[in-house]
Amino acid sequence: MAKMRPIAFLAFTCILVSVLLEQVHSEPQRQQSEDRQGRAERCDPDKCRLPDCYCGGKTVPGGLKSENIPQFVMLTFDDAINGINKEFFDTLFKERYNPNGCPIKATFYLSHEWTDYSQVQDLYAAGHEMASHTVTHSHGTNFNEEKWANEVVGQAEMMVRYAGVNPKDIKGMRAPFLAVGGDTMFRMLRRYGFYYDSSMSVPTGSWPYTLDYRIPNSCAVKPCPTLSHPGMWEIPMATLDDVRGATCAMADGCFYNEDADSIQKIFTQNFLKHYTGDKTPFPLFFHAAWFRSRPHRLEGFLKFIDSILALPDVYFVTSQELIQWTRFPEPLESVHSSSTFHCNFEDRPAACGRRKSKCSLRFKNDKRQWSSCQRTCPKVYPWVNNLEGEGKS
Repeated sequence: MAKMRPIAFLAFTCILVSVLLEQVHSEPQRQQSEDRQGRAERCDPDKCRLPDCYCGGKTVPGGLKSENIPQFVMLTFDDAINGINKEFFDTLFKERYNPNGCPIKATFYLSHEWTDYSQVQDLYAAGHEMASHTVTHSHGTNFNEEKWANEVVGQAEMMVRYAGVNPKDIKGMRAPFLAVGGDTMFRMLRRYGFYYDSSMSVPTGSWPYTLDYRIPNSCAVKPCPTLSHPGMWEIPMATLDDVRGATCAMADGCFYNEDADSIQKIFTQNFLKHYTGDKTPFPLFFHAAWFRSRPHRLEGFLKFIDSILALPDVYFVTSQELIQWTRFPEPLESVHSSSTFHCNFEDRPAACGRRKSKCSLRFKNDKRQWSSCQRTCPKVYPWVNNLEGEGKS
């Protein structure tokens, strides 16, 4: 399996923009929506139709009945991937499969600092999705469009350069601290060929929706978009209920009784609300650090995971796979052989293994461990506006 050559920032941007332009030119409905001026209108399902527009909510896409579709599970992790969480991910993904025989998948919203790009390459090679969580993990509420681009596109470029991720596979983001940047952020995403965000929390389950029209939920963290952004998707972060009756968008933000059985029980209770109800996608949004040095949490969570994987209709999917199914819904009987949920990744770079450049670089009056199978060690620690690590950091 050949490695993908590192791609310069300009080439990366051109590829993304060309893909975007192809999408726009082939979708008249998006152009019509784009022509509207001013605030986004309320979504009308008679006008907003799949595959390019969807109002979201609890209605199953494609008019399918809930008993005839999979129960999708969205497992995501924010922040760095490195030696601290490597063993956890190895344990989590080992010998766990969807009903179609493919390994379960997750989406990683990656930020740069502390990240080991050789391990990013390993996870990408295994079929997981990589998305941007910005370079510096800064609160971006007041970012202008250029700053958002430097952060979001910059992090995507880091994954291309140092982990061999194909730029065509990087299509989404999550804002640090779930602090959405309003219309400015979504204009930037669309300009650079991204097509989804997953940062806005909602109190109940919901299917992904497009931003051609007004968002269907209240704005939990302002500013939210108020204008029309044709073709942009939002994967809403449905909250979980904890044992105190509170809710959390990130699963590690809830309160738990700290023993393995209780951990398994609370996730099971939340899962059953979706599985025995409307079958909206079930959210498992984490920071891997929540499991660190707390073996009972991992034990309880893995028992929960194994219990739901025993069901014939539960699929762990990436963010892009969920959007693809929403656009082109298939009944459960077709999902087993669907090309959307495949596990053939021969076009991706091989797992990094031990073939890597590794070094220690000074940064912020400290040292950062850095490694990659795509590039030799840079002169300084790469950072926003210095992605190559040339000269002074």
